[in-house]
Amino acid sequence: MANVDSPTGAMRDIFESRGNDLKGYLDAFPYLSRQKGVLVLVNGEVAGLDEISLESAYETLHPKLVKSYAMDALLQKGEKVDNGSVEKARTFIEEARQCKEEKFKSVGHGWDHRFEGPTIVGSALVHQEKVIHTAFFRMTEGEKVGRMSSASRRRTFRR
Repeated sequence: MANVDSPTGAMRDIFESRGNDLKGYLDAFPYLSRQKGVLVLVNGEVAGLDEISLESAYETLHPKLVKSYAMDALLQKGEKVDNGSVEKARTFIEEARQCKEEKFKSVGHGWDHRFEGPTIVGSALVHQEKVIHTAFFRMTEGEKVGRMSSASRRRTFRR
């Protein structure tokens, strides 16, 4: 999977084996003052978007989000491309806006909104008419149907 010898296949082992690579991503993409979200491109294509309602909450989650997207980037095969475009980001956001939405009572407080489009899945937790966290991910049809690779596990919770 990630060329890591792990008797259990635990993600922890993969993250530990890639520690230096992940630190490089954290150094390259530090938290910015007042930041509440991130839109990520991998190999020039939009991989996903996360937004948190509170800056302080986002600041705490920022390293985990960067590591999550970085691990996907490290495990993806393909030609390394370091350029994306604002237009790709706009297109992704517009596709997210066009997704079909379903609403469910949350396990905790609020409502869980689930979104699905031809190449995007997403979710949003809404409490007292305020979006607490929203996330959208680019997906292939194969990923929607079958089980995800463990590097992309976060996406499985958005189906």
